[in-house]
Amino acid sequence: MALGLLLFLCAMVLDVPKNAANLGSISLRTAVFEPLALASLAWLLPGWGVTPSLLARGSRYLLALSLIVFGVDHFLALGFIATLLPGWIPWHVLWVAFFGVAFIAAGFGISLDLLERWAAAGIGLMFGIWVVTLHLPRVLGLYAIPGAPRDPNEWSSLFIAIGLWGGSWALAGAHRASRAATSC
Repeated sequence: MALGLLLFLCAMVLDVPKNAANLGSISLRTAVFEPLALASLAWLLPGWGVTPSLLARGSRYLLALSLIVFGVDHFLALGFIATLLPGWIPWHVLWVAFFGVAFIAAGFGISLDLLERWAAAGIGLMFGIWVVTLHLPRVLGLYAIPGAPRDPNEWSSLFIAIGLWGGSWALAGAHRASRAATSC
């Protein structure tokens, strides 16, 4: 709960004021919604019986909104994001669009409590794939991107992706465990 509060306050106090002036900037929106998504996951992980219901509902909606924003941003920056994929991956634009749809579908699934466990597991799998194929190799300097191993933005992207990967999978597990406990 404390981690969620810290991430939420940091996003609201540090990121929102400096980024509110330019809501059209995808990178600025991402800087706001990434910590909000992580905060939402932190609040949802204890499960339905532990997290107060109002906070759980609000966190679920905030996480869903974050995922939908990430998905829409994939379509708004389709060409640019496609350039970030390594050359050995075929059909760059197709994959960016596919993951944009996956973000939006997972956001609706989580907000509507419709296959929420599968939505969280799928988003976790997506981030896990990105960590292994994109973020970690960039940080290790395997894709010959100048300065990437020393670029704090690359390291930040790696750690955010790891957090969203683990948090999403933990949410899928917590959702299953809390649903099983309430059905008994």
